[in-house]
Amino acid sequence: MTGASGFVAQHLIPTLAATHDVYALTHDGARAPEGARVETLVIDLRRVEDVSLPAVDAIVHLAQANVPFPDGALDLFSVNTASTVTLLDHARRCGATRFIYASSASVYGFGQRPWTEDDDIAATDFYSATKIASERLIQAYGDMLPTTIMRLVAPYGPGQRNRMIPRIIDNVRAGRPITLNQDGRPRMNPIFVDDVGRVVGAALESGGSQLLNVAGDEAVSIRELAEAVGRAVDREPAFEDGDNAAPGDIVCENDRMRAALSLDRLTPLEEGLARAAAASRSA
Repeated sequence: MTGASGFVAQHLIPTLAATHDVYALTHDGARAPEGARVETLVIDLRRVEDVSLPAVDAIVHLAQANVPFPDGALDLFSVNTASTVTLLDHARRCGATRFIYASSASVYGFGQRPWTEDDDIAATDFYSATKIASERLIQAYGDMLPTTIMRLVAPYGPGQRNRMIPRIIDNVRAGRPITLNQDGRPRMNPIFVDDVGRVVGAALESGGSQLLNVAGDEAVSIRELAEAVGRAVDREPAFEDGDNAAPGDIVCENDRMRAALSLDRLTPLEEGLARAAAASRSA
């Protein structure tokens, strides 16, 4: 698994290690989860083609660079796209039976209705372009290697930092105002991190190749998110008007994910936010 020191992997690796031996690839060995069946490999994915990788049965490629463009363009491309080719080729050569990739719902751009996996992808920013390129490369390997592409919508949960939802939690708890765009957009349907883990676990056991929106059931605006957080931390959120206007929403249908992986219940947003807020208070 790549991105082993990242937010999703921090939750996923201990679960997978209960039943699998896990190679945890990370650029920061001090932050990688530990366990009896976890071996940490400190690897810079910007130069992964120069590294001898172990033979594996499956690859879960969660690592990503999300640094400013254009100064970070080379890192964005190297980690988000070029490393995908190296890992795909390694999976093919060692006989892996599954390749799972964490893409992003940002590839759709903003929309006026919920996105489905059959919709055209319209985003033009550089980060999304690196994700789109990796998706295309993964699909090109589809005849040789079963693959799962996950278009994630705002994963959140305990332990997350420096992202939208933990910032909202911190601001509501501290009484700082939440800035709202002029039209209240974008709306989105975030998915709780434990549910992302269930998707990965089910995908590892599934057959064939899949392209899936990995999204929660409830679409909310920033105001509605802040109000739900307020209920979780028992504090009324404050708001202020901002100058920006979003051109649409990032809401995705999740019917295909549920059907393909036999997922029934997803974590309700209020429950997930309460767990994230409780964890941040404890931290």
